[in-house]
Amino acid sequence: MEGSTLGVTYRRKENGVPVLSASVLDVLGERAARTVQPELFSGAIDRTDLKKVMGLLPNWHYAGRFLSQDGTLLGCAVFSGGTATVFDGTRTLPEKILLPDRTILVDRGLYAPPCEKMFRFTLAHEIGHALLHGPYCEDPANMEKYREDEQDMLRDRAEKFALRDRRRLRTDRDFVEWQANAFAAALLLPKTLVYRTAALVREEGESSLAFANELCETLEDVFAVSRTAAFYRMKELELLPPSAVQLENGLISPQ
Repeated sequence: MEGSTLGVTYRRKENGVPVLSASVLDVLGERAARTVQPELFSGAIDRTDLKKVMGLLPNWHYAGRFLSQDGTLLGCAVFSGGTATVFDGTRTLPEKILLPDRTILVDRGLYAPPCEKMFRFTLAHEIGHALLHGPYCEDPANMEKYREDEQDMLRDRAEKFALRDRRRLRTDRDFVEWQANAFAAALLLPKTLVYRTAALVREEGESSLAFANELCETLEDVFAVSRTAAFYRMKELELLPPSAVQLENGLISPQ
């Protein structure tokens, strides 16, 4: 069983889950960015415009709602529409809304300016689901395991975005979430642009630790991502040693 996204062909398991390596997800994320913003790769380095990336999903809808009472539900990719429970602005009064097929929902709590970076990663993550996981999620037998309310969706909570270590992957759902994370990272921090930024930041004679921290801060500012997302992307692209860790204050330590 084969799949194809943005001109990249890959294998799918019988149940529709894509079989994708980190390198292929790098290609897919960067190709999405190049398709809608080719100027980023020939001129000034800047953040990915996710509104333009949404143009790659012509049959999808977007809506912002308060998705949970505690704010931990960040986004949803709804493949088969129906009714869903959301909350008012105080997150106390639930209401039922009718969603069409193929809807991306992002929690409105992420609309606040301090949450911009989490908003961008959440939306990029849901775009990854929409581009990659249709054959899996549109199969009722698969989604029966994850059915909530009256419609089928992938509900993404904050802890899902921490699923970056492939050694922890056990279930199809784990792989689907890891793929959406890896795609989001490659879309927001395209490999080519990260390496270009690293070349601009690096100074002769600078210590590796000073370079690592300066690059991490630069990636955060230029690409509008969290310091944590920048750190993990640097590790994925081998700009940091495997033993490097990020401290609670955001600084990188060689461990």
